[in-house]
Order: sequence, then structure tokens, then C-alpha cells
Amino acid sequence: MDWQGLTHADLVKIAGRWLRNTAGCSVVLEELCAATGNGENPDAIGWYTGRTMLVECKVSRSDFLADRKKRFRANPERGLGLYRYFMAPKGLISVDELPTRWGLLEVHGGRVSVATGKRPKTWAGENDPWAFTERFAQGETQMLLSAMQRIKVRVGASDFHEMLHERLMRPVVDPRATVQSTSAWAELVP
Repeated sequence: MDWQGLTHADLVKIAGRWLRNTAGCSVVLEELCAATGNGENPDAIGWYTGRTMLVECKVSRSDFLADRKKRFRANPERGLGLYRYFMAPKGLISVDELPTRWGLLEVHGGRVSVATGKRPKTWAGENDPWAFTERFAQGETQMLLSAMQRIKVRVGASDFHEMLHERLMRPVVDPRATVQSTSAWAELVP
């Protein structure tokens, strides 16, 4: 594949895979249009142990430059994502033209590299220079709720609620537990 000829849809798929595989996000949404309250609909956003990682995909200089005019970019505290990245073909965006605290993911030769920004799965303390601690976290929650509502519509309300309450809310039982270990525990508890 000619990496300089990537489409926006190609980059969004790559961003989703990067968030799931490299960044380890357990939930990833790609191009989900949702009423977030700030008008932002990220190309890809993922959740990793309660932290959000947003990826905006750019395949042209004009699209990258136009992104600066969005109201949630002008006011970063109104944007989504604890960590934020642009993803682009290598050489399209230079590190020195990125907004403050934004990372850059470069795609080249079938690989994604972090040119700058937060390295996945490396978490600093409260003074993380890459983190947007002041952000529109309510919009992130609204995105998750919108995704759950869409699943509910697709599978049906009854199956959705059964899945949530019977499967997800059921206590986890270790299949390796034996009757002997259970009865030994019962003897210790009055």
C-alpha cells in the first residue's frame, strides 16, 4: 500500500487498531457521531483504565490547519481526551507546529510511531505534561452512553438488559475453585 495515498477512512481504522493494540484501550470508538455538548466528534477515542486517548486523523495539510479553528481547539479545556494525538502520514505534520501537549502519531511503511506525545501505558503522576486534566469529561461519558444506547437498539432492550444484569453484573467465580477450598472458607466464617 502507498502510505502517502492513505485515505481518512484508512487512518481512522489504523487509529482504532493502535488504540486497541498498542495503547491497550479496552473500549474504542471510531467516528461515532454523538451529542457531546461541545460539538466534538473525534475520529477515534479510547479508554484505558479510566484515561481517555483521542486521535484526530489528518491526510492533508489544509485539514490539519483548519482544525485549529474549531472552538474546542481554541479552548482546550472544552475538548475531549486526557491525551490527544494527531495521526498523519509521516512528513505531513511537523512536531513544532503541534498545539501544546498534543502528540503526533506518524504512519509509514505499515507502522505507527509516536513522533512526540504520551507513550502508551506509561503513566506519570499528577503533573503529567501531556495530560489535559482540564477537559470536557462529560462529553466523553456522553459518547460512551450514546454507544451503549445504540447497542441496546441493535440487540433489543430485553437482551441488552439481560446482558448487563445477568452477565456483566454477576459475581466472577474462579473456575479453578474447588468444593474443598469453598468448604474450608465456610469453616472460617461464622
